[in-house]
Amino acid sequence: MKKIWILLALLVMAVVVTTIFAGCAALERGGVSDVEGLLTKAGFKKQVADTPQKLAHLKTLPQHRFSRHERHGKLYFVYADATDCKCLYSGDEKAFQHFRGLEREQDYMRTEMHRPSLRAQPWTGEYWGHF
Repeated sequence: MKKIWILLALLVMAVVVTTIFAGCAALERGGVSDVEGLLTKAGFKKQVADTPQKLAHLKTLPQHRFSRHERHGKLYFVYADATDCKCLYSGDEKAFQHFRGLEREQDYMRTEMHRPSLRAQPWTGEYWGHF
């Protein structure tokens, strides 16, 4: 009987650990998709690595960050993602500046969501007791 409880406890721990790791991976992927949504909204063009040559080149680029490239005398910004979407996003200076503005706006909204209100409000939760 004791062995069954030990096996059951090990099984429960394995499920809990697996769930935690899956949640962390989902959060990481969520972060990437947030960036990809902002890139699209900012005007970046998504290009899928649909050939082995494109995928091989994509893997040589800095991943999940911007790199600057000059082509035909014009500056472009490239965001490479060889792990999730297997694609790159390319845009000009205007798209890059728009992306940065959207990123700042998103960061501001996240901060404001967690900032306490500075205006005093009457406390009506008597059931919480004094603090």
